[in-house]
Amino acid sequence: MTSSPAPLPAAPPDLGLVRDEPLAKHTYIRLGGPAAYFGTPEDLTAVERIAAWAHEVGLPLRVLGGGSNLLVSDSGVRAVILSLRRACGRVAFDGVEVEAGAAVMLPALARQAAEHDLGGLEFGIGIPGTVGGALQTNAGIGDGRCIGDLIRSVEVLRDGRRVTVPREAITFTYRHTSLRGSGDIVLGARLALTPRPRAECEAETRRLLEARQRSQPTAEPNNGSVFRNPEGDHAGRLIEAAGCKGLRVGGASVSTLHANFIVHDGTASTADVLGVMGEVQRRVAERFGVRLVPEVEWWGEGAPPPPFAPAV
Repeated sequence: MTSSPAPLPAAPPDLGLVRDEPLAKHTYIRLGGPAAYFGTPEDLTAVERIAAWAHEVGLPLRVLGGGSNLLVSDSGVRAVILSLRRACGRVAFDGVEVEAGAAVMLPALARQAAEHDLGGLEFGIGIPGTVGGALQTNAGIGDGRCIGDLIRSVEVLRDGRRVTVPREAITFTYRHTSLRGSGDIVLGARLALTPRPRAECEAETRRLLEARQRSQPTAEPNNGSVFRNPEGDHAGRLIEAAGCKGLRVGGASVSTLHANFIVHDGTASTADVLGVMGEVQRRVAERFGVRLVPEVEWWGEGAPPPPFAPAV
């Protein structure tokens, strides 16, 4: 017999936390149940106070960036979810380096860098995520460029203290960094860029955006690339070759434009997306002997659903 969860502790009013905020309002795919508590702290002191309270009452604390590459359970999450857009939105240029808060959107930072005749961030123009989110997944594009190539240091909140972590202390791999799951709250980063004329930067960002418009379902709710590319191949190619383009469960389906994207028609649930993911994994494994690993992050209670379960 499953016991009911304990009642949620009451949050002090001065923390500015909201109960049962629908996370579908904050995710790129427009799906997800409620957060137990949701807040948009106005400064780092407020972030520290909320983090201390969450630790005191035993509630997990998570940061929501742009909401891309994220899938939230239909039943929501029993956690404190923070948006840092007010507390961590600062950008400051210093020669060829830039300090950017965790809530700064990558496309906006790429444009600002170009205005300062600085290149290196052009790849971020089509990534609908924040600096903080990019640092969790080592966000990048298909040609190999990624955020980890530019990092000098990262500022985090660790055990209630602000700590500057040098790049050498962080492990960056394909769509993963050691910051993910570490318990650290990313507050911002310092990036090293390259002098490049603004016109050249803007020409490249236009090219990248045009390519994205042609190849990705940008007009439909989605959460970006669903699966990681297996070594030596592309998830999209495997999914298409397994006959999954257009595969539908409820209101969710594999995009007919790019097979590594799942879109929904406005009626889908997270359960529908999980159904599509599971069937895609089954068909690809049956045809090619490859188990596709999700690139998107799962937020939910209890054991992860089958598409996110570790391989046996």
